[in-house]
Amino acid sequence: MKRVPMKRFAVGAIVTTALALTGARAAWAVTIGPPEVDSAYATVGVKPSSAFKATGCAGEDGISYVTYRGSWAGGETDGSPGSTDYNLTGTLAVTGITWTINLQTDRGLLRGNATLKSQPAAGGPSTKTYSGKLTLVTQGIPDSSNGAQARGWLSAATYTASVADGGSILANVEFVIQPSFAANGEFGTSMGFNDLSVATNNMVC
Repeated sequence: MKRVPMKRFAVGAIVTTALALTGARAAWAVTIGPPEVDSAYATVGVKPSSAFKATGCAGEDGISYVTYRGSWAGGETDGSPGSTDYNLTGTLAVTGITWTINLQTDRGLLRGNATLKSQPAAGGPSTKTYSGKLTLVTQGIPDSSNGAQARGWLSAATYTASVADGGSILANVEFVIQPSFAANGEFGTSMGFNDLSVATNNMVC
């Protein structure tokens, strides 16, 4: 195979990235309509819905790591009903969790897929409110007496009557993960923390 000169490869990569970013900006630019950006706040309590299983390995830096795999289920409570167009109270599931921890520093990265389903006021069937990616940077290990602290990001698409409506929940999230793998957390602003979070229709002026 013919080797590509590093300089040429680097230039090509920069051009490709620039074009991709230009395309992304163009995609946002055509999303024009009456915008809405609302403060979102909710508290979360979840427990393992499937047992967290550990797999150990050596990292490329020679340090020992562990990856936990499992899922959470529980509830979310809207801390300010009516502040957004969505009912943020309902059942919350976080599936496909992978949580990899550096066992020398106890710093970790947890990723999962979060879905909230809420109960309509009329008592009808539950409907999907949001679904998307939860990413947490963690400190600590769950089998210690203190568990682990976590801060991160929820980026989820919003739904109206279980149909995607083009909006998003974009939230700074805080969690405390107990030794039992149960977790409590929140997004929004409370208890002196300023976890700025929004529900938005993704429209611009």
